[in-house]
Amino acid sequence: MPIPTPTTSENHDEFIQRCMSDEKMKSEYDNNQRYAVCENAFTNLAALKISFDYDLTLSTKKGYDLASKLMKEGNTLYIISARDHKEGMIKRAEKLGIPSSRVYATGSNEGKISKVNELGIDIHYDDNSSVVRALKGIGKAI
Repeated sequence: MPIPTPTTSENHDEFIQRCMSDEKMKSEYDNNQRYAVCENAFTNLAALKISFDYDLTLSTKKGYDLASKLMKEGNTLYIISARDHKEGMIKRAEKLGIPSSRVYATGSNEGKISKVNELGIDIHYDDNSSVVRALKGIGKAI
């Protein structure tokens, strides 16, 4: 039996509501089972790999608030910066729950673009318009 899958525009609550009200799901599972199946589907299928540039992006209140929201929705977050060293970014990463293993200092914008592509990032937020353009559809301005 096909389980509903989350769309990229749905947040957690919207998906759970749609999944729980699915007629096929209702006929197959009781309420508690249905909730567990829907929750599992959201967690395993909806998570996107999302990265943030650090300076003028994640370092801003707007960027931090967006990252916090995306993290709470179950996405996997990365910090990918053109900085030379990641030490100055670790504190904010830890505050968001991003492990230091997902914080990258690439040394250049070219290195940043390569790392985004290498990691298979779904969305990358950046303040640099040339980076956003180079990431063709993945890059988003903040």
